[in-house]
Amino acid sequence: MNIAFQIEALTNSDGTGEIVHIDCDPTAEAGEATLDATEIDSGAWEFRFVVSDDFDDAESVFRGFVRYGLDPENVRDGCRNAMTTVMS
Repeated sequence: MNIAFQIEALTNSDGTGEIVHIDCDPTAEAGEATLDATEIDSGAWEFRFVVSDDFDDAESVFRGFVRYGLDPENVRDGCRNAMTTVMS
């Protein structure tokens, strides 16, 4: 099974990003290594991507968050937490 994630993040004045919301849902969509990023306001971003439900540290999609001032490990951990909540 794959999981579709939607993440909203804000960038502060020093360029560091902060996740403000993560949604996820099981999906039949194929898992991809692509990150769809949309700037919804100045410094506010929405990200969408699909990964396998057994994703790990090697998923290349998480490295794409560096460009937006977000730590890939924090994003990955936030996604795991969101997924645990949805799957419970």
